[in-house]
Amino acid sequence: MADLFNILKVTVGPKKLTARVLVNPGMPLMTSENVEATARVYYLAPAIAEHLCLGDAGSKFQDCMGNTEIAHLLEHLTVEIMNETGLAGSISTGRTRGVLGDDRLFDVELSCPDDALAIGALSSACFMMNWAFLHADTMAPDFPGTVAALTSLVKNLRGADTAPEDADAGNGDSAAVIDTEGAVAEQHDFAQDAVFGGAAAE
Repeated sequence: MADLFNILKVTVGPKKLTARVLVNPGMPLMTSENVEATARVYYLAPAIAEHLCLGDAGSKFQDCMGNTEIAHLLEHLTVEIMNETGLAGSISTGRTRGVLGDDRLFDVELSCPDDALAIGALSSACFMMNWAFLHADTMAPDFPGTVAALTSLVKNLRGADTAPEDADAGNGDSAAVIDTEGAVAEQHDFAQDAVFGGAAAE
């Protein structure tokens, strides 16, 4: 069976990583198409419900989580994995935008204090969502174990136990923000509102 997502391209810049994400044909585009699977993602990482999510149905991700784009759920899960490692600095950001001309293509932007951390978190989030939406009859992913393994990997690659400088959230590119207290703010910016039938957020 095909995976839920296909990561077509990853671009790493000095402050952010952008992944071009295809939601594969035949897979749901909206979380409302499979609320049970969406709930399984929530049970893996319940903190995503408390992420602030600006420009959507309410002030928190829980207000739109039941009826939002699958790629948006992927973004929040990825940001939460990065945050749980404690290695993303005091601020983690993310943004999901539709790609004009294809309602299955999205650009998921993540603050990137460390490319291995961001790519590892994105890969882990894809794996967890594949389980939730396609393989729920198998053993659930070990969220704490995944975070611990990613933390260890990134620390080994860095050759030190220190976190990088804080990501810069003030450059206009950042949209989801987690501070060290666990608060998350996110600006759900769908610049290509035609892709979503006029349902874009401001």
